[in-house]
Amino acid sequence: MTDARLLRRVLSRHAGAAVDATAVAAAASRAYDDLAQVLAPVIGEVGVAAMTDRALHLAAREYPWLASSEPGATDTSFTKVIDALKRLDDPAVAADGAAAVFEAILGLLATFIGEPLAARLVQQAWPEAASSADRYEGLLTGRPEAIG
Repeated sequence: MTDARLLRRVLSRHAGAAVDATAVAAAASRAYDDLAQVLAPVIGEVGVAAMTDRALHLAAREYPWLASSEPGATDTSFTKVIDALKRLDDPAVAADGAAAVFEAILGLLATFIGEPLAARLVQQAWPEAASSADRYEGLLTGRPEAIG
């Protein structure tokens, strides 16, 4: 399991000074694009899409509003997440929902390709979020002693 602090830090850095749900949605979109760009050469675009679909399903258990989509919404899973985030009034709830999706994506990634490689890929995608691969690996495994 990943650490919510890492995911909040990533979203915060991508959102900048803006504090509404639309800004959280835009930040989540940029963070996802950064991650997908790094993951696609390793697991393919279809792999990224499949993992995102599954992560959305898992996160929707805790945040059911993630599963709903507006009529006419495009069909990619992360676009559904962005659309759902934009409809929220509370940016904290939006950040929690986005973090839950990213947490599920990173958990699945660590399961599929192993924690060391997953940690290195996360570090490539989000270098500003932590200072070393060891921190990422600790965040992916949920071992607080590895967080430093």
